[in-house]
Amino acid sequence: MYYYEIYVEDQKGSFTYKSETKYEIGEWCIINFINHNKAGLVLFEVSEDKITFDLSKLKPIISKAPILSIPNPIMNLIDWMAKYYLSDYYHVIKTAYPGALKLTYSKKAIYLEDLEESKRLDSEIVEKFNEYMREKQEITEATLKKHFSQNIINRAIKEKAIKIEKKINLNSKRKIAQKEKSELIEKNIILNEEQQKAVNEIKESQKQFFLLKGVTGSGKTEIYINLIKEALEKGEGSIFLVPEISLTTQMIQRLEEQFLNSVAILHSKLTEQEKRQEWTYIRKGEKKIVVGARSAVFAPVQNLKYIIVDEEHENTYKQENNPRYHTKNVAIKRALLEKNDVKVILGSATPSFESFYQAKQGDIELIELKKRYKEAKLPKYEIINLNEVTENFSDKLLEKISLTLKKKEQVILILNRKSFSTQVRCKDCGNVPKCPNCSISLNYYKNGNKLKCHYCGYEKFFNKKCDECGSERMMLIGSGTEKIEEELQEIFSSSKIVRVDSESIKSKEHYEKIYNDFKNQKYDIMLGTQIIAKGLHFPNVTLVGVLNADIIMNFPDFRASEKTFQLLVQSAGRAGRGEKEGEVVIQTFNEENDVIKKTVENDYEGYYENELILRKTFNYPPFGRLIILNLSSTDEKLLEENSKLLYNELENKIKETLAITMNEFISEPFNAPIYKMKGRYRKQIFIKFSREHINKVKNIIRRVLFNFEHRKIRINIDVDPINML
Repeated sequence: MYYYEIYVEDQKGSFTYKSETKYEIGEWCIINFINHNKAGLVLFEVSEDKITFDLSKLKPIISKAPILSIPNPIMNLIDWMAKYYLSDYYHVIKTAYPGALKLTYSKKAIYLEDLEESKRLDSEIVEKFNEYMREKQEITEATLKKHFSQNIINRAIKEKAIKIEKKINLNSKRKIAQKEKSELIEKNIILNEEQQKAVNEIKESQKQFFLLKGVTGSGKTEIYINLIKEALEKGEGSIFLVPEISLTTQMIQRLEEQFLNSVAILHSKLTEQEKRQEWTYIRKGEKKIVVGARSAVFAPVQNLKYIIVDEEHENTYKQENNPRYHTKNVAIKRALLEKNDVKVILGSATPSFESFYQAKQGDIELIELKKRYKEAKLPKYEIINLNEVTENFSDKLLEKISLTLKKKEQVILILNRKSFSTQVRCKDCGNVPKCPNCSISLNYYKNGNKLKCHYCGYEKFFNKKCDECGSERMMLIGSGTEKIEEELQEIFSSSKIVRVDSESIKSKEHYEKIYNDFKNQKYDIMLGTQIIAKGLHFPNVTLVGVLNADIIMNFPDFRASEKTFQLLVQSAGRAGRGEKEGEVVIQTFNEENDVIKKTVENDYEGYYENELILRKTFNYPPFGRLIILNLSSTDEKLLEENSKLLYNELENKIKETLAITMNEFISEPFNAPIYKMKGRYRKQIFIKFSREHINKVKNIIRRVLFNFEHRKIRINIDVDPINML
């Protein structure tokens, strides 16, 4: 007899079942759970001597399920993620495996033999019935009833020409579709000397992990395609990760130019059926190249050779709900768990401090590209002091936009702030309308004349009166992309302007259309939030304007300046990517800031060295390790009491176990920067420890939280947090 720990669909725990048949880890099976048949996933085998309860009470596994298994390396990855990120199998499997599993049943008519003709039935109908069943072999009873009368169906059952069986219906079942054979296009990309050297280093190196640090426009994508193509010719697969769904549009076009229908697409905007169909193609080896956002790292690519993490510094690689994993870390762990020699390539013009530190330490091989592709020149910078400007646009920026448009070239303008105005204030009593669910002011949108919360989505009609005193003297404060769009339309009335932010773009198809239209020069100016600063390639863009460089820098986050530096360099990288030279105008209130200076000097390493001193002093990553416990409740008093109880328990256990060193600590519970969100009050406990101690701290957290249950308190654990809010 075999014993297995089984993950049961939609259940947060795992359960032990027995079987006389041997199962492999990652196989799906059918089990009975609380008198319902459900799908189960075999997590691991359990030895009999480890089972502490009555073996006779264990239920048997009913049978194998007709679902493709999850490969062993990915099962090991799931196990590692649950432990490293202090998560559970339920959340990790839902992340790693596409779509929801639901076992449903339907009655199937199964063909056994031809129905013999009889006087009671029309011979022509009998012949049609036999032809239909011979062709279908198996069909749902409901479908059969649409084509034939109940009389002939009953006769066929009685004569044993067909039988009716209750059979499992799986929504994971692959839709049968005609699929062309994969092809490889003979379209050679000519690499320059620097690129070819990088390709050779990656292929020939004994190391598994690489940081490809190349200036914006240096042709990193051409290197990736070259490696993917050579791997495919040898029957090897690749995963190409991008930080935003928006970037998959551009990357799919590039990859399909080379590899036609060998490319599978995986990201969160696909339907469950689309995800499952792509996953099936990949699992069966019919598609060997996967492009997508975070979840594509789990794609079951056969004979995997490369995992490419493009724009590896981007925060969107970190998932913001359970399990709060970082794609880069998962990619590296997966490579270590795979049987083949899988190589991970991290690409960026502005690598994260953690990645660059690892490269400097020799843990990752550093490969640098210092020139732009096809001899394109790096853009020239101009800094505008906003302290001397009264409007959103300086005269200098307006002048440069006008000149660019006259030359029939395109402009990208970036403001990392949605809405028309970021705040509304009463001039008489000073009241600022706030969200009833969040401790944050409402943003004003002129389109729809509404006040809206960016955190919970609450909105209400703006009647232009103060809710407190009734005054109509309401003042709009701060500018967002909607207001900038209106100003641009007034100033450049003959130009075609498109706005790209999460309010104006409602679907992937809409984004794809805008991307292609701008690429084909149907628009003159693209205005947007940071979404348009990331990796987009428009050869006719020669001017980029950053309207306010200080927005991110003022966040309560030790990474605020790093994020600002990355955004500025990436924004600048959209200019002059073709044959024409580019210009970048950065508007700021703080032109002497080190971030601004190092951006203009294209001095990543200088900025890195300066910032690293601060990180080391305060034991922040890449030196120390962070965990944030986020506690929330609709009951403010209950949250206050329980967060203190949890803190005391954790602090006591940690002090009993570890000798806490300088710069290691567990903070007392404090109000989150946004104290109330979506109707829940929020507290945070900030934990910072050395690499040597962090695993012991995790074990303590796991044990304490296992015994700390309160149904009105929600606790989220963020290991290696990126978002400090």
